[in-house]
Amino acid sequence: MILRLCLLAALCTLFPSYAFSDDLLTVYRAAVAGDPRLKLAQSKLGIGQARQQQAVGNLLPQLRGSGSFSENRQDLESGSFSGGSRESFSGEKYNLVLTQSLFDLPKYYHWQSQKALGLQYASEQVDTGQQLMLDVVTGYFAVLEAKDALALAGHEIAATERLMEQVEGLYGKQLARVTDLLDVRANYDTLLADQVLAESQLAIARERLQELTGSTVGELKELDDAIQFTAMEESLELWVERVVAQNPVLAGLNKAIVAEHFGLKEKKAGRLPVVDLQVSHQKSDIGYENTARPQSTTDYVGVNVVVPLFTSGVTSGRINEASQRLEMAHYGYETEYRALIKEARDALLQTNASVRRIDATKKALDSVRKAHDAMAKSFSLGASTSADVLDAQRNVFRIRRDLNQARYGYVLNRTRLLKASGMVSPHELEQINQWLVDK
Repeated sequence: MILRLCLLAALCTLFPSYAFSDDLLTVYRAAVAGDPRLKLAQSKLGIGQARQQQAVGNLLPQLRGSGSFSENRQDLESGSFSGGSRESFSGEKYNLVLTQSLFDLPKYYHWQSQKALGLQYASEQVDTGQQLMLDVVTGYFAVLEAKDALALAGHEIAATERLMEQVEGLYGKQLARVTDLLDVRANYDTLLADQVLAESQLAIARERLQELTGSTVGELKELDDAIQFTAMEESLELWVERVVAQNPVLAGLNKAIVAEHFGLKEKKAGRLPVVDLQVSHQKSDIGYENTARPQSTTDYVGVNVVVPLFTSGVTSGRINEASQRLEMAHYGYETEYRALIKEARDALLQTNASVRRIDATKKALDSVRKAHDAMAKSFSLGASTSADVLDAQRNVFRIRRDLNQARYGYVLNRTRLLKASGMVSPHELEQINQWLVDK
């Protein structure tokens, strides 16, 4: 039994468990559980709902009660016909007051403004969730791209090592020039430096992904080489319509305009009368100036009217401020609208360009591989130099890097397009996840 426990402990030490598995959906679920932006958006939405509740409550009846108990002493001064005296007595007073707004437009417009703000915060919450999806896709494939770059660097180093050994053998037989040998060695040293850079970029990409999840990232599934990427056939005009109709940022900014519109009405209504209904019930045995009196009950029903006559420019200042806020809301919407249209246009063009680039790069890769094989064979026969082989080899690995960038660029730009149009969703992540395989 002790031996088994020791063996289990050793295995746990050698193979530490990761916080989650290695596909895109699991990374996304970990990000949802740990990302503070979602929690902040939820709290902001809760604040909006609480403010709306307060605004509604101000329109409804308000009931308050009060009571007091006192000990009183009254000294009566001596006069011409009576002597002075002192009287002590207890007093009780209870009051119940009900008020209801009958005409109060500022309260009504304030309620409408808070309703619009609540809808704005709800749209912002949706955008935060969609932005997290885009960030997860970006971070996930940044790790894969950095990992592929590191792997290609290793393959290129290995190929250069074989070429260097070949050139050193020829140089030992005086069949190669010293400049050829130095050229290969210099290229080899450069590749080693590039490998160090690729290792650091992979570590940085992993750290950024772990920042999203708050957990350690394990080995990730990679993009299937057999995936056939298709272009987005819809027109740019259709995608622009989707941006306007579905993007949560624009929806939130539109609600912000509505909120500021009602805010302006609220400030203008500050010049109008306010009418309240008041009903009260009072029981007391304390009279004027806390004098003793028999216990009495008083019921009151009245209508109070308050008319603002002169506010020394306060109301005008509030109206001007609200007008500027409304104008700022319009400008904010227009600024975001232009940025999102540009984002959708760029993402659509780059997505479709990535498809064409993938097809062209695959053909180019087949060509440069054949050219490299021919150049290597020619070098072995002494018909070409090592520099020619190095150039052909560089072309092969450059095209392979371009192919990886195009494939990952397609996924990222497609997700960017869906994010700009408000269409990115967990279902989209599920589709991307189906493109991933273990390698």
